[in-house]
Amino acid sequence: MDGDERSGDARDSQGPSQRDIQAMLGDVNSLSREGMQRILDAILDLQNIDAVGADGERITATLSSEDLSRILTVFGAGSGGHGAAELVSHEEEDDEEDAEYMDEDEEDAEEDDEAIYYGSGAHTHWDRNREWWPEITEPQEEGLSLLINGEFGRVQHQLKSRKGQRNVARSLFNRTLSARPTYREDIASDILPNSSGTAVAAYSANAYVGQFSSDSAFYYTCVRNFRLHVYDMKAPLKPPTPLGFQHNDDGHATSMEVIKTIQAAPGRWTITDSHLSPDNQRMIYASISSTVYMTSTLDSSTEQTPISFRDPAPQRGRRGYNMWEEEDQFGIWSCKFSADGNEVIAGGSSMIFVYDLIADKRTVKIAGHTDDVNSCCWADTASGNVLISASDDTFVKVWDRRSLAATRKPSGVLIGHTEGITYVSAKGDGRYVISNGKDQILRLWDLRMMRSNSDFESVAQQRYGIPHFDYRGEAYPRPRYKAHPLDCSVMKYTGHEVLRTLIRCHFSPAETTGQQYIYSGSSDGRIHIWSLDGRVVQVLDRSQALSMSFDPSGPDPECIHPLRVRPCVRDVSWHSQEPILMSTGWLGRRWGLSEGSIIARHEFKGLSKRKGGLEDWVEQQTAERAERAQRRSQRSGMPGSFDTEGGSDTMDSSDSEYPKPQMQLSPDTVLPLDVDLKSYGFPQGYFMLRSYGNGRVLDVSQAFDEDGTPIILWPASDTSQVESMRRPESNNQVFFIDTSGALSSRSSGHAIDVEKEKLFLRHRRPVSLPFPNAYSHPLPRFVYHPETKEVTVVFASDPSYPTSRRDSTSGAWKEKTYYLTSVPVRKPPTLIDNASALLNTAMSAPLALFGKAPASSTPEEVFDGEIDLTENDLAEQDRTEAEEIDDSPDWLRPVKVVALTQEEAAGASEVARARRQWEVLPLRLSKHRTGMPSQ
Repeated sequence: MDGDERSGDARDSQGPSQRDIQAMLGDVNSLSREGMQRILDAILDLQNIDAVGADGERITATLSSEDLSRILTVFGAGSGGHGAAELVSHEEEDDEEDAEYMDEDEEDAEEDDEAIYYGSGAHTHWDRNREWWPEITEPQEEGLSLLINGEFGRVQHQLKSRKGQRNVARSLFNRTLSARPTYREDIASDILPNSSGTAVAAYSANAYVGQFSSDSAFYYTCVRNFRLHVYDMKAPLKPPTPLGFQHNDDGHATSMEVIKTIQAAPGRWTITDSHLSPDNQRMIYASISSTVYMTSTLDSSTEQTPISFRDPAPQRGRRGYNMWEEEDQFGIWSCKFSADGNEVIAGGSSMIFVYDLIADKRTVKIAGHTDDVNSCCWADTASGNVLISASDDTFVKVWDRRSLAATRKPSGVLIGHTEGITYVSAKGDGRYVISNGKDQILRLWDLRMMRSNSDFESVAQQRYGIPHFDYRGEAYPRPRYKAHPLDCSVMKYTGHEVLRTLIRCHFSPAETTGQQYIYSGSSDGRIHIWSLDGRVVQVLDRSQALSMSFDPSGPDPECIHPLRVRPCVRDVSWHSQEPILMSTGWLGRRWGLSEGSIIARHEFKGLSKRKGGLEDWVEQQTAERAERAQRRSQRSGMPGSFDTEGGSDTMDSSDSEYPKPQMQLSPDTVLPLDVDLKSYGFPQGYFMLRSYGNGRVLDVSQAFDEDGTPIILWPASDTSQVESMRRPESNNQVFFIDTSGALSSRSSGHAIDVEKEKLFLRHRRPVSLPFPNAYSHPLPRFVYHPETKEVTVVFASDPSYPTSRRDSTSGAWKEKTYYLTSVPVRKPPTLIDNASALLNTAMSAPLALFGKAPASSTPEEVFDGEIDLTENDLAEQDRTEAEEIDDSPDWLRPVKVVALTQEEAAGASEVARARRQWEVLPLRLSKHRTGMPSQ
C-alpha cells in the first residue's frame, strides 16, 4: 500500500474516501441532479469545507454539464463514457481478474513516460522482454495446432522436425531410392538464412521498400530520392574492383545487375510503397498523393501512366508524369496489384480504393477508418473479393466487395493492437493475416475469428494505447495494456522494435517453407524470424553486415567490426526458391536527421560455404591440433616475434607419412636471405609507417582485403597510437611482421607483395612450376634500417621474374638495392599556366602561332629517343628539380620500390633521400605519449 492509500484510510471517519466517489461515479450515468449533488457534497467533505452556512441552511450549488465534465476528468473518468470510466473506476477485485491491466503502483513510471512527449527528455528505459513480453522458449499450444493442421506445410515433416528426426543429407540421398518425388519443403524448410548479411547496394537516401518479385527473378527497391531500382536476381554479382564500387550521381552503388532505374513522378516526401505485377512487366508506386503511377520494368521506356483515385476519377490517359495537376485531395500510403494484375488496391487517408485497370475506372471507395490507412492487401489470390486494411486507428478491417452495395460497413474487424498498425500481410488463402503494430507486437489473425461489426462499434471510440505516443522516437514507453480487451488474435510475436518508421512483416515462402515462418524488420537492426509456434528461431544482426567488397556466398571473415550505429531495418524479403533474405536498412542515427541506406543479402552459411567439405574440415582440424597447442602456449606473444634458437616451422621428413617433395628452384634464387631473422628492424607488434617526404602513412586502399589491392600513402585516419583509443576502421594503416617474416596488413592479415615496382596485398598462392614465377614466388622481406631510416626490400629471386633464360639478366639484379620510396605528385596545370606556356612558345617561335615554320629539322633532331612518362613511371634517378616538387592537393600519394646502385643512391638529392626515409610508429598499450608524433 502506498502513501496515498494510507492517507485515504486515515480520513475514513471524516468523510467519504476517493473509492466512495469512484463508486458514486458509476451511478451517475443519467447525470441527474441528485447524483450531481452527491458528487459536490463528497468534494466538499474531502476538502474539509463546512457544508452548512451561517444561517443553518445547507450549502447548495448548481453544476453545469461543463462543470461535471471537469470533475469527472479530475477523477480520471473523463467524458468518454463506458470505456474511459473502465480505465480507472474498476473495483480492486475486477482489476485482479483482468490479466491485461497494469496495477496503480506502476502508473508513476507511465506518467514519466508521457511527460517526455511534450519536451525533449529521454524515455524511461525498461526491459520489455523481461517485464512485459518474456522470450518464448517453448512452443505455444496455439501455434503448434496451426503447424499440425495441414495449412502451414506438410504435417509429416513437421512431426519429424519436432522429434529431431530431420536429416537433410539423408533426404537428398534417398531421393534416388524413393519412387515418390521429394518435396522441396522437406529439404529447405529447416535451412534458414543465418548470416548477418553482405551489402549489395547502397543509396544516399533512405530506402522504403525492398522486395523480390513473386518468382524472385527480380528484386526492386524504392528510395526517398524518388528513384526506383529493378535488379536481375538471375545474373551473378559483379566482382569488386580495386577502387571499389563507384557511386552514381544519385549516390547509388551496387554489385547487382541493374535492369532499370526509374525516375518517379514528383510527390510528397517519399515513395511509400511500390509493387510488381505478377508477370513482372509493370510496377506501381505511391508517394502520399492521390495518384498512383504505373510504369514498365523491362523496356527502356520512361512513359508512366497515372492512376488517379480522386473523386470523381478523371479519365486516365497515357501521358508523362511531369504533367502536374491541381493539389491532391488525400495521400495514398499503400498499393498492391491483384493476383491477376488487372486491379489495384490502395489505402490512404482513412480510405480504401480499388481501381480496375481493364475498365480504366475506380470501382471501390470506402471511408473505412478514422486515421491513415498505412497498409492494405488482398486476402486471397483466387477471387479478389476480400480486402484487408490496417490503420493508425489500431484496427484491421475486413471488407467483402460483394456486400458493399448493401452496406459500407466492414464484414468484420480484427481487434487486438493498442497502437497504430504499420503493415499487414496476407497468407493468400483467405484465412490468415499478420500485422505489425506500433505496440511492438506482431499478431497472427484468423479471419474466421474476427469480431463482428457490432462488437467493433461498442469499443470504436475507446483508446487503450499510450497518450501522445510518437513511434518515430527512439523508445517505447511502458504501456498500460498488453492488448485490447476484445483481442481476437491467434498468436503474438515479440522481441523486435517497431519504431522510427513503418516496419514491415511477411510470411515465409510457401514452396520452400510451407509459410511456417514469419519474419520482420526492426528499428534496432535485428531481423527476427519466428516459427508459428511463437519461438524466435533466427535473429540476423544487420550491424554485423559485411561491406560490398565481400562475397555474400563466401565464408565470413574471422574478425567483423560492427557498425557504430545500428541500422533501422524497414523491409525484408525472402527468396521464393533459396534460403536468401534481402533487407533494407537505414543508416541514419535518428529519424529525419541523416540519411543513407544499404541493401544487404543474407544467405545460409554452413560447411558448404567454407573452404572444403566436412571431411576436409575434420582432416584439417586433426593436422592443426599440434599447431593450435603451440599457439596457445605462445598466446602472450605479439606478431613479429620469432623463436630463432630451437623453434622450427618445418616438419621432419622422417616423421611424415609421405616423403617431402623437392622444390625445383631457379639458379638465380638466393637462399637463405642475409637479413636479421627476428623482426627485420621493425618493432615487435603492430606499427605504422609514415613517410618523411610527405607525412602520409602506408595505407591499404579502401580497406579492401581482396588479392591485388594496391598499397598507397594516405593521411593518418586516427591520431592516437594507443590501442584502446583507436578506431577499428583505421586498421588498414597498421602493419606487422608475421611469423614467415612478411610485412602484413592488420586489417586483413594478408602479406604485402611487390609487382612491377608497386605494392599490393597478396593472398597465399599455390606453388606452380617452374618456380619462382610472376604468379608463384617467395614473398619479399621488408627490412627497416634505424640508422638511415630507410626501408629496403629483399627478394629471393629476380623481381622481374623472366619467363626464360634468354630474358634473364643473370645476376645484375643482385648488384642493386631496392628501396621503398614515395612518389611526388605535381599539381595539375591551370588554364593560366597553359596560356603562359603558349605565349612563351609564341615568343620563342613567333611563326608557330600564325603559320607553319619551314621544316628544316632532321628526324634525329625532332625525336631524341625520350618520351613523356608519368610521375609514377619516371625513373627515380632521372628526376629533375622541377619533377621533385610534390604540391598536388590530392590526399593520395603512390608508393613504389626503386632499384638503385650504390652510386645512384649516394648521388640522390636531399628531397629524393627524404622520400626514401620512413618513421616507424609502434602502437602502445598504455596512454603514455598519446597522439601522433609531430612531423
